[in-house]
Amino acid sequence: MAKRKYKFTRKIQSGRGIASTVIGILTLLITSGMVAAAYIQSGQAGKIIAVVGLAAMLMSVLGLYYSICGIRQEDSYRLFPWMGFVLNWLTLAAYIMIYILGW
Repeated sequence: MAKRKYKFTRKIQSGRGIASTVIGILTLLITSGMVAAAYIQSGQAGKIIAVVGLAAMLMSVLGLYYSICGIRQEDSYRLFPWMGFVLNWLTLAAYIMIYILGW
C-alpha cells in the first residue's frame, strides 16, 4: 500500500512576485514592439518610440525591485518572483545591448 504524503503549509503566492512577472511580460512585449518599429522604419522611428522605450526600461527596473522584494519575502512561493526577475533582467539586458550597439 502506497503512503500518501501531504504537506500543509502557510505559504502564499507573492503579490509582488506576480506583479513583477506581469511587468516583465509587458516590458518584453513593449521592447519587442519598439525594436520592430525601429527596424521597419530603418532606425528612424522618432522620439515617441524612444520615450516608450525609456518608460519600458524604467518599468523593468521597477519590476526587478518587486521581484527582489518577492524573493526576500518569507513564507511565500518563489516561482513568480524568480520569473519576474528573469524577465525583467532580460529586458534590461536588451536595453544594454541596444545601447552598446548604438554606441
